[in-house]
Amino acid sequence: MLAFCLLLALDWALPVRRYEREAVLSRLVVLTSSSASDPRMAYDIVTPHARFRIPSEQGARVRDEDRVTVWITPLLGVVRQVSAPTSPEGATPFRPANGTIYGPFALAPLLLLAVALVGAWPGRSPETRMNTAVAGVLLALVTLGILIWV
Repeated sequence: MLAFCLLLALDWALPVRRYEREAVLSRLVVLTSSSASDPRMAYDIVTPHARFRIPSEQGARVRDEDRVTVWITPLLGVVRQVSAPTSPEGATPFRPANGTIYGPFALAPLLLLAVALVGAWPGRSPETRMNTAVAGVLLALVTLGILIWV
């Protein structure tokens, strides 16, 4: 778990890769709502080096066959920012809907690190090690879920 936390920390701290003038290969409408009473849509965007999702409110910023600039983390390939120079809003970079592991959900990896450190600290009882291992596995699953699906 400490190695996974180190991987996330390195991915966050290392400089992002910047891919300029990436062609938008596809732009698909997807439903992101969990209930039929509150339908929400988003767009899944695919470029040669990235795959990301933007909410429907930002859908006009990226269109088919546009050229975009994408900033991607070096180890895990999380899209941090996107810029679409030809959009009506201009070339100001914006955050896609996914990639929130380094934004609003950053608390999950920090909690995972804290639990892993408590469990790895020397002199802890076997019960504490077991409890932190179980909590660490659950937090690791939550963190992976955020990283992959959100």
